[in-house]
Amino acid sequence: MPLTLAVLSTSRIVDEFLANVGAMPEVSVQAICCRPQSRAKADAWAARYSIPAVYTDEDACYAAGGFDAVYIGTANYLHYAAAKRALNAGYHVILEKPFTATTAEAEELYALADAKGLMLLEAITIPYMPQYAFLKQEAAKLGTISAASASFCSHSRLYDDYCQGIIHPVFDPACQGGALGDMNVYCLHLLVGLLGMPKTAEYRPVRGENGIDVAGLALLNYGRFTATALAAKDSNSQNGMVLQGPGGHLVVEGNPNSLPITYSLLGGVRDECTRTDGPAAPRHRMAYEFAEFARIIAEHDTAAEAAARRQTLQIMKLLDILHQNTVG
Repeated sequence: MPLTLAVLSTSRIVDEFLANVGAMPEVSVQAICCRPQSRAKADAWAARYSIPAVYTDEDACYAAGGFDAVYIGTANYLHYAAAKRALNAGYHVILEKPFTATTAEAEELYALADAKGLMLLEAITIPYMPQYAFLKQEAAKLGTISAASASFCSHSRLYDDYCQGIIHPVFDPACQGGALGDMNVYCLHLLVGLLGMPKTAEYRPVRGENGIDVAGLALLNYGRFTATALAAKDSNSQNGMVLQGPGGHLVVEGNPNSLPITYSLLGGVRDECTRTDGPAAPRHRMAYEFAEFARIIAEHDTAAEAAARRQTLQIMKLLDILHQNTVG
């Protein structure tokens, strides 16, 4: 049986999810819950994707039920409150990245989930993709790592509005917007997942007129070397990752949230991750994470949930450090 979901929000990430959920037999969307002003959009989506119910009130949605878990794709600053409300209503929660504003908020939500006997999972594509397993396998062959860098830069469709004084949540400091949490979190998940936590870290933002980081560079000090994580919402770049050591190097070409071209070059031999479960597979990037979420919840796999929790908390702690150690 598929995992049945209520989807909270009519955001761009939810739009992408719903456009591809038909190819995810592991999950089934039974309801959309949105703000009253977004009702027309939600109704159109419900008709297009055969979703049975639409709500404009979370309490009414949760009281009606008919689903096992809530997928929360709201603006960043709403994550904590929305997750707390869903957990208190008795539902498993899949919460979009960045998970919460602080580590303290994340820990509180996990404690609540434990008290309720519920699963709480971060929707972050990277750890669930076959390419990531390939990278972890090949990284062990590099020897002592000597350099690492990752980048995710994409000119936001809302940046032009920002330049005209129209401030959307992703460019609003009061709404926890900015390049660090929105884009660089993918680079951080990738680097920390492969290298572990750095000894120290600092963040060097490029600020917009209202103080938001429209771009920024995170410096992760591993003692022997410093890894860099670059993200931007005001400009494009050649995105990807390079990880190198005496045994060779690993390369990701393309956006870190999808790992489209992934290969290693060890001893002069290139090994590209093109197996049938890798980049060539006809699955959307979100399909891997939702397939695993459905399995974890169905089997109540507390070990897998704990592993996902550890990585999420590492990233939350690192984000706290970067916010505290911001230069400029």
